[in-house]
Amino acid sequence: MWQLTGHKDPIPNYTCRGTSPMAAVIGDDKSRMSIAMAQLLGIYKMTQISYASSVADLSDKSRFPSFLRTTPSDELQSLGIARLITFFGWTWIGILAEDNDYGQIGSQLLKEELLKIGICVAFYEVIPLIYSQEKIWHIMEVVKKKTAKVIVVFSTPNNLYPVMLAIAKSDISGKVWIATDGWADYPIFTEKEFLNTLKGTIALSVPTGNIPGLKEYLYNLHPFKTANDIFVVRFWEEAFGCRWADPSMDQATFQELSRERKLCTGKEDLRTLDIPFFDMTKLGFVYNVYNAVYVVAHALHAMYTCEPGEGPFYNGSCGDIKHFAPWQAPVSTCSESCGPGFRKAILEGQPACCFDCVPCSEEEFSNQIDATECMKCPDDQWPSKRHDGCQEKSIEFLSYQEPLGMTLAVTSVLGALVPAAILAIFIQNRHTPLVKANNRELSYLLLLALILCFGCSLAFIGLPTTPVCMVRQIAFGVVFAICISCLLAKTIMVAIAFKATKPNSNLRSWVGPRLPNALVLSCSLVQVLISVTWLIKAPPFSQMNMKSQIGKIIIECNEGSVTAFWCMLGYMGFLATFSFIVAFLARKLPDSFNEAKFITFSMLIFIAVWLSFIPAYLSTRGKYTVAVEIFAILSSSAGLLGCIFFPKCYIILIRPDMNTKEFLMGKATGSLKKAE
Repeated sequence: MWQLTGHKDPIPNYTCRGTSPMAAVIGDDKSRMSIAMAQLLGIYKMTQISYASSVADLSDKSRFPSFLRTTPSDELQSLGIARLITFFGWTWIGILAEDNDYGQIGSQLLKEELLKIGICVAFYEVIPLIYSQEKIWHIMEVVKKKTAKVIVVFSTPNNLYPVMLAIAKSDISGKVWIATDGWADYPIFTEKEFLNTLKGTIALSVPTGNIPGLKEYLYNLHPFKTANDIFVVRFWEEAFGCRWADPSMDQATFQELSRERKLCTGKEDLRTLDIPFFDMTKLGFVYNVYNAVYVVAHALHAMYTCEPGEGPFYNGSCGDIKHFAPWQAPVSTCSESCGPGFRKAILEGQPACCFDCVPCSEEEFSNQIDATECMKCPDDQWPSKRHDGCQEKSIEFLSYQEPLGMTLAVTSVLGALVPAAILAIFIQNRHTPLVKANNRELSYLLLLALILCFGCSLAFIGLPTTPVCMVRQIAFGVVFAICISCLLAKTIMVAIAFKATKPNSNLRSWVGPRLPNALVLSCSLVQVLISVTWLIKAPPFSQMNMKSQIGKIIIECNEGSVTAFWCMLGYMGFLATFSFIVAFLARKLPDSFNEAKFITFSMLIFIAVWLSFIPAYLSTRGKYTVAVEIFAILSSSAGLLGCIFFPKCYIILIRPDMNTKEFLMGKATGSLKKAE
């Protein structure tokens, strides 16, 4: 911020540099530092040139618009390592990666390349940034026990050293190590303790070149010429193994150094030294720094010599060498590069350098600059919001933790408590005329079935495993078949009871518990038979649906046999329709205990709910499909419960005076006279 503002106290969005604008920032070497700098410098389009930061993400111009570098991206290094592995025919490798952007992003790019060409990763371990004896021991054990003979290491030397030292002390040999440029040419790993472990290592390093005049410049370094440069003084002492006389040095030390001829005199000659410092063939990142400086120099020179009308800016204008803006280091391109998330679209009739940048479609991504086409993510992943990579799809199912699932679960439990309470009331008042007259055994069975109806909706909430998928639809179909069979039996018994009161009626022998029990059993067994056939032929199972909704993996139940599912619903609809017809025809029979009117209303509600369910079920997706089915179960159960039992509970609890044989018989007589 001080560099940007030119002020002692950093002030954002302010500069007081006068006539000497800052041209560029060179650095840093570490990627994590360059990323932090680039995020800030990019806001002001201030040119930043790194000589060693190789993380691939720094190539993203949408995030780092003014970042440049003179070192290759890790993307190229990963591609090179993949080709090297392919060349030797290795198919079983291990990877060690430092726990930072350099290690994680570089190794991830390598894994993607290896996956494309069918090479398997035996292990992938992370090198800690903070020393951990336990983690280092674990890595050493993995390297020792795994059978992979080739190990790629993305790391810097400081963090790799303790890991490699532990491996060397364990006498692990026979491995081929592939070193990235982060630690490839560091002399620390050429010490004798590593020779047995690291012999045969293949290393990748940054390209180097000749720097004219550098060697002569270094030979001409001298403390007398650069008295204020403390580094030259220290270098001289290290190079010649001497010490400069210091006014603070005591007399005894001075005499001892003089006697041993270890005092620096300044007459030493750097040309007599045979040290790696003067080896111009191993410049490494030094050459990259040289290139970075000359990039800025050439850009400034181009701006200084620019002729008005021939410049690179609007209408051929030139930048002012004394007042130029940071974004003015000049370029010459027909079209701006397409960043990640876009692909190039060649313009018809134009050269290949002229193109439009087209965003990737909703289902595709691109993670490269100037990609010619977008790619699809794996089935279990989805493009990120910027379409520059893939991210895991969110997993969806109707869970107890979300508000919708919690609400339906609470409703189901509360709904089940209502028929349970009514059952308790009916048992407590089992000897009263109202309960006895309404076929109390069927009423008990119907209430038990309604408890199960409310309860079975709980099986539709939560993770739908295969056993749950098999149970929930079968339980739902059988329990509702029992409910409707009970209502059908009640209605038929009302009609038979009325006909049996006529003189010489042959139906008197049918009055009793045998017929309703047989009806309930036979009607329910048909549904059981459909369900068993379903389970044997094509049972429901759990599946991960990755296609129906964008960016989501829906864990759902596949019905197995759609025909069996609709047969189960169809049979339930047949029972309900038949019960409705019988109840409608029997609704005006002059029986004081006639439930036909209530059953008619309950069947109307039941049929209406399930007719509405079909289009809603077919038009929803994911967890809402399940929610629709639960809602239909709860609504139809509540309709049956309310129409059949609430009027009876009203008489039992609120109007006990009506729950007498005399009252009901009197009502029956009145109804009979009115009918006549």
